Amino acid sequence: MKWSYAPHVVISTGLNQRRTVSRLALATAVVTLLGVLSLIIFFALGGPFGLINDVANGLIGLLSLALAWLWVRNRRSGLSTLAIAAAALGAIVMILGSFLVIFNITGWYLAGLVSTVGSSFIGIWLLIANRLHRRAPELPRGLIMLGITAAIFMIIGWLAIAGVIARIDDSQLAPWYVNAGLANWMGTYLLYPVWCLWLSRRYGR
Repeated sequence: MKWSYAPHVVISTGLNQRRTVSRLALATAVVTLLGVLSLIIFFALGGPFGLINDVANGLIGLLSLALAWLWVRNRRSGLSTLAIAAAALGAIVMILGSFLVIFNITGWYLAGLVSTVGSSFIGIWLLIANRLHRRAPELPRGLIMLGITAAIFMIIGWLAIAGVIARIDDSQLAPWYVNAGLANWMGTYLLYPVWCLWLSRRYGR
Protein backbone atom coordinates (compact mmCIF):
# COMPACT_ATOMS: atom_id res chain seq x y z
CA MET A 1 0.00 0.00 0.00
CA LYS A 2 2.83 2.40 0.75
CA TRP A 3 4.31 2.09 -2.73
CA SER A 4 0.96 2.61 -4.48
CA TYR A 5 -0.09 5.52 -2.28
CA ALA A 6 3.12 7.56 -2.20
CA PRO A 7 3.16 8.53 -5.93
CA HIS A 8 -0.46 9.72 -5.61
CA VAL A 9 0.50 11.95 -2.68
CA VAL A 10 3.47 13.41 -4.57
CA ILE A 11 1.40 14.13 -7.69
CA SER A 12 -1.43 15.65 -5.65
CA THR A 13 0.99 17.84 -3.71
CA GLY A 14 2.62 19.02 -6.94
CA LEU A 15 -0.71 19.93 -8.51
CA ASN A 16 -1.84 21.78 -5.40
CA GLN A 17 1.39 23.76 -5.31
CA ARG A 18 1.03 24.69 -9.00
CA ARG A 19 -2.52 25.91 -8.38
CA THR A 20 -1.35 27.95 -5.40
CA VAL A 21 1.46 29.49 -7.46
CA SER A 22 -1.08 30.32 -10.18
CA ARG A 23 -3.40 32.05 -7.72
CA LEU A 24 -0.59 33.95 -6.01
CA ALA A 25 0.80 35.12 -9.36
CA LEU A 26 -2.68 36.25 -10.42
CA ALA A 27 -3.23 38.08 -7.13
CA THR A 28 0.16 39.79 -7.45
CA ALA A 29 -0.66 40.93 -10.98
CA VAL A 30 -4.12 42.22 -10.03
CA VAL A 31 -2.83 44.14 -6.99
CA THR A 32 0.02 45.63 -9.04
CA LEU A 33 -2.31 46.76 -11.82
CA LEU A 34 -4.68 48.17 -9.20
CA GLY A 35 -1.75 50.14 -7.78
CA VAL A 36 -0.93 51.52 -11.24
CA LEU A 37 -4.54 52.47 -11.91
CA SER A 38 -4.94 54.16 -8.54
CA LEU A 39 -1.75 56.16 -9.14
CA ILE A 40 -3.00 57.36 -12.52
CA ILE A 41 -6.37 58.37 -11.05
CA PHE A 42 -4.63 60.09 -8.11
CA PHE A 43 -2.57 62.31 -10.41
CA ALA A 44 -5.67 63.07 -12.50
CA LEU A 45 -8.27 63.59 -9.76
CA GLY A 46 -6.57 63.37 -6.37
CA GLY A 47 -8.60 61.98 -3.48
CA PRO A 48 -7.92 58.73 -1.62
CA PHE A 49 -6.34 56.98 -4.58
CA GLY A 50 -2.84 57.84 -3.38
CA LEU A 51 -3.51 55.83 -0.23
CA ILE A 52 -4.74 52.92 -2.32
CA ASN A 53 -1.49 53.01 -4.27
CA ASP A 54 0.56 53.06 -1.05
CA VAL A 55 -1.29 50.04 0.33
CA ALA A 56 -0.97 48.24 -3.00
CA ASN A 57 2.81 48.72 -2.99
CA GLY A 58 3.08 47.04 0.40
CA LEU A 59 0.87 44.18 -0.76
CA ILE A 60 3.02 43.72 -3.87
CA GLY A 61 5.97 43.08 -1.60
CA LEU A 62 4.05 40.68 0.62
CA LEU A 63 2.53 38.70 -2.26
CA SER A 64 5.88 38.57 -4.04
CA LEU A 65 7.45 37.01 -0.95
CA ALA A 66 4.75 34.32 -0.84
CA LEU A 67 5.23 33.68 -4.55
CA ALA A 68 9.01 33.52 -4.12
CA TRP A 69 8.68 30.93 -1.37
CA LEU A 70 6.63 28.61 -3.58
CA TRP A 71 8.13 29.27 -7.01
CA VAL A 72 11.69 28.18 -6.41
CA ARG A 73 13.70 25.16 -7.52
CA ASN A 74 15.91 23.16 -5.16
CA ARG A 75 15.41 25.15 -1.95
CA ARG A 76 18.57 23.68 -0.48
CA SER A 77 20.83 25.33 -3.06
CA GLY A 78 22.69 28.51 -2.22
CA LEU A 79 21.12 30.45 -5.09
CA SER A 80 17.60 29.52 -4.02
CA THR A 81 18.35 30.58 -0.45
CA LEU A 82 19.74 33.89 -1.73
CA ALA A 83 16.66 34.44 -3.90
CA ILE A 84 14.21 33.85 -1.05
CA ALA A 85 16.28 36.04 1.30
CA ALA A 86 16.27 38.85 -1.28
CA ALA A 87 12.49 38.54 -1.70
CA ALA A 88 11.99 38.63 2.08
CA LEU A 89 14.16 41.73 2.45
CA GLY A 90 12.42 43.35 -0.51
CA ALA A 91 8.98 42.68 0.98
CA ILE A 92 10.00 44.20 4.33
CA VAL A 93 11.46 47.31 2.68
CA MET A 94 8.44 47.80 0.38
CA ILE A 95 6.07 47.53 3.35
CA LEU A 96 8.27 50.02 5.21
CA GLY A 97 8.04 52.45 2.29
CA SER A 98 4.25 52.27 2.36
CA PHE A 99 4.26 52.68 6.15
CA LEU A 100 6.41 55.82 5.92
CA VAL A 101 4.10 57.67 3.57
CA ILE A 102 0.78 56.42 4.95
CA PHE A 103 1.65 57.68 8.44
CA ASN A 104 3.32 60.88 7.16
CA ILE A 105 6.70 59.96 8.64
CA THR A 106 8.39 61.10 5.43
CA GLY A 107 7.28 62.76 2.23
CA TRP A 108 6.15 60.80 -0.79
CA TYR A 109 9.52 61.05 -2.55
CA LEU A 110 11.67 59.51 0.18
CA ALA A 111 9.04 56.85 0.86
CA GLY A 112 9.02 56.15 -2.87
CA LEU A 113 12.80 55.70 -2.84
CA VAL A 114 12.47 53.20 0.00
CA SER A 115 9.82 51.26 -1.93
CA THR A 116 12.05 51.42 -5.01
CA VAL A 117 14.91 49.79 -3.11
CA GLY A 118 12.50 47.14 -1.85
CA SER A 119 11.30 46.26 -5.33
CA SER A 120 14.93 46.06 -6.51
CA PHE A 121 15.53 43.25 -4.00
CA ILE A 122 12.43 41.48 -5.30
CA GLY A 123 13.98 41.89 -8.74
CA ILE A 124 17.00 39.92 -7.52
CA TRP A 125 14.69 37.04 -6.58
CA LEU A 126 12.93 37.29 -9.94
CA LEU A 127 16.21 37.17 -11.84
CA ILE A 128 17.60 34.17 -9.94
CA ALA A 129 14.30 32.26 -10.00
CA ASN A 130 13.86 32.64 -13.76
CA ARG A 131 17.45 31.58 -14.34
CA LEU A 132 16.87 28.46 -12.23
CA HIS A 133 13.65 27.68 -14.13
CA ARG A 134 15.06 28.34 -17.61
CA ARG A 135 15.10 24.62 -18.51
CA ALA A 136 11.72 23.73 -17.01
CA PRO A 137 9.82 21.97 -19.84
CA GLU A 138 6.44 23.43 -18.89
CA LEU A 139 7.62 27.06 -19.16
CA PRO A 140 8.10 28.79 -22.54
CA ARG A 141 11.36 30.59 -23.19
CA GLY A 142 9.46 33.84 -23.73
CA LEU A 143 8.12 33.72 -20.17
CA ILE A 144 11.61 33.23 -18.75
CA MET A 145 13.06 36.05 -20.87
CA LEU A 146 10.24 38.38 -19.81
CA GLY A 147 10.92 37.57 -16.17
CA ILE A 148 14.62 38.26 -16.59
CA THR A 149 13.93 41.54 -18.40
CA ALA A 150 11.50 42.67 -15.70
CA ALA A 151 14.06 41.73 -13.05
CA ILE A 152 16.81 43.78 -14.69
CA PHE A 153 14.58 46.87 -14.75
CA MET A 154 13.63 46.29 -11.12
CA ILE A 155 17.24 45.92 -10.01
CA ILE A 156 17.96 49.40 -11.40
CA GLY A 157 16.24 50.56 -8.21
CA TRP A 158 19.50 49.92 -6.37
CA LEU A 159 20.54 53.38 -7.58
CA ALA A 160 17.99 54.83 -5.14
CA ILE A 161 19.89 53.49 -2.11
CA ALA A 162 22.10 56.60 -2.05
CA GLY A 163 18.98 58.77 -1.81
CA VAL A 164 17.60 56.71 1.06
CA ILE A 165 20.87 56.91 2.98
CA ALA A 166 21.03 60.68 2.47
CA ARG A 167 17.31 60.97 3.36
CA ILE A 168 16.57 63.01 0.24
CA ASP A 169 12.88 63.92 0.19
CA ASP A 170 12.77 66.22 -2.83
CA SER A 171 13.22 65.04 -6.40
CA GLN A 172 14.82 68.35 -7.38
CA LEU A 173 17.56 67.88 -4.78
CA ALA A 174 18.32 64.28 -5.77
CA PRO A 175 21.34 63.42 -7.96
CA TRP A 176 20.48 62.25 -11.45
CA TYR A 177 21.38 58.64 -10.70
CA VAL A 178 18.94 58.52 -7.76
CA ASN A 179 16.12 59.71 -10.00
CA ALA A 180 17.31 57.25 -12.64
CA GLY A 181 16.71 54.47 -10.11
CA LEU A 182 13.00 55.23 -10.31
CA ALA A 183 13.04 53.70 -13.79
CA ASN A 184 12.74 50.41 -11.94
CA TRP A 185 9.00 51.00 -11.74
CA MET A 186 8.83 50.22 -15.45
CA GLY A 187 9.74 46.71 -14.41
CA THR A 188 7.63 46.63 -11.24
CA TYR A 189 4.48 48.25 -12.62
CA LEU A 190 4.55 47.12 -16.26
CA LEU A 191 6.65 44.02 -16.98
CA TYR A 192 6.29 42.24 -13.63
CA PRO A 193 2.45 42.05 -13.64
CA VAL A 194 2.49 40.82 -17.26
CA TRP A 195 4.96 38.11 -16.24
CA CYS A 196 2.76 37.20 -13.26
CA LEU A 197 -0.31 36.89 -15.47
CA TRP A 198 1.56 34.67 -17.92
CA LEU A 199 2.93 32.49 -15.12
CA SER A 200 -0.55 32.21 -13.60
CA ARG A 201 -2.00 31.07 -16.90
CA ARG A 202 0.71 28.46 -17.45
CA TYR A 203 0.40 26.99 -13.97
CA GLY A 204 -3.38 27.25 -13.91
CA ARG A 205 -3.79 24.75 -16.73
